[in-house]
Amino acid sequence: MVLMTNKPLMKRILLFVLLFLSAEISAQQSQFGMYIPTDIPFKADMPYMSTNVGFGLSGGYSFASSTPFYLEFKSSWGSYSSTTLSQTYSFSNGTQTNVNVDYRSSMHKYLLGTKWMIGNSYKTIRGYVTPQVGLANFRSRIVIADPQDEDDCQALERRTTQKFAGFVYGGELGAEIAMEHIFKKIQQENTHKIILSLNYLAGFKHFEYVNIRYMMDEVHGEHTMNDDRDINAQFINVSTNAIHEHKIAELYHSPLRFWGFNIGYVVKF
Repeated sequence: MVLMTNKPLMKRILLFVLLFLSAEISAQQSQFGMYIPTDIPFKADMPYMSTNVGFGLSGGYSFASSTPFYLEFKSSWGSYSSTTLSQTYSFSNGTQTNVNVDYRSSMHKYLLGTKWMIGNSYKTIRGYVTPQVGLANFRSRIVIADPQDEDDCQALERRTTQKFAGFVYGGELGAEIAMEHIFKKIQQENTHKIILSLNYLAGFKHFEYVNIRYMMDEVHGEHTMNDDRDINAQFINVSTNAIHEHKIAELYHSPLRFWGFNIGYVVKF
């Protein structure tokens, strides 16, 4: 049996496929944004957490203009506690050492979501909703300065870093505001947007974090028994070469739950 092919028909089908693919490629859209995130903890779940404020970047990709969604990646870097405190460490012989300790605590987020647009793209205000999953990372850096008196107790390691990362989920409900309808000098339509949104973030498991604002002790004695919340550092007595531990911060364990808001700018191209 001989299989006959209709060459003109095949050429038409191939041409249609090529035209369809080229149309899809030309309809692809991308967006890039910058925003200021503010994450506020639910105090019932995170009583020892503070508000996290930072800076973020976002990137989105729409496979075709006919689809109402973007695949969006957002990353942000924030700080929830930053201070330098004068700390007092006491010894078993009754002496004390005063040193400055620098505390810097931050929370970073890396989120992947599907941004579903609501309404017409050329309206002044267009809503959207974005379910998200990703990773949250807590990091605290503790730096102990050398004491002014060289004969005092000194830290064997001046820098201590506490890290914890875990998977999170959440969502964002917001609106894009077309800037050409507000600023008449902008000639490009459907390109420059102001972003306003509310967001929710929760963890799949408990998180660990440091917040110096809630550290209870004013004077830190030598540690013989360690609480599982304590972060300790080894010190050496310069006069006797005796090595011992002092508590330098407290570690908190809790569920992760935040609500917050974002203010930003997005350009589409």
